[in-house]
Amino acid sequence: MNETMRRTKDFFMLSMLLMITLAAGAPDEAMGRVSKVVDGDTFDVTLDSHDSRISEDLIRIRLADIDTPEVRGPKACAAGKKASAYTKTWLLGRTVSLDLDDKTGKDNNGKGQRWVAICYLDGKNFNKQLVDAGQAVVKDFKNNEFDPLSWWS
Repeated sequence: MNETMRRTKDFFMLSMLLMITLAAGAPDEAMGRVSKVVDGDTFDVTLDSHDSRISEDLIRIRLADIDTPEVRGPKACAAGKKASAYTKTWLLGRTVSLDLDDKTGKDNNGKGQRWVAICYLDGKNFNKQLVDAGQAVVKDFKNNEFDPLSWWS
């Protein structure tokens, strides 16, 4: 095999691996358009498609294993408004894919239930993006299926 053929074969193999990786990063458990941002780590999605666990067309999402500063209440701060604005800028009106928690599914924050999920925007983990941008911190809630440390490996 000559050098050109070997390089072409290597390129093809790497391309295939990349496509498989990207496909794995875009779950099909739920997909839809972000219609409202509540705060930095909570928003509403009007669904285009979803699995059998969901019976609604509009769901509230709580981003898994991260925490952003509060926007309202006694712990409200400027950083909370900044994180909320960041999420709004990136997600509002955009189509996202959601990897819903298979362990507990929903949480209950006293104001109703929210689906716990990792959000993917253009195939990239938005939960991780918030942390990388300094808008959120990792908070590994052990009651869900996710391992936030794996986001960086």
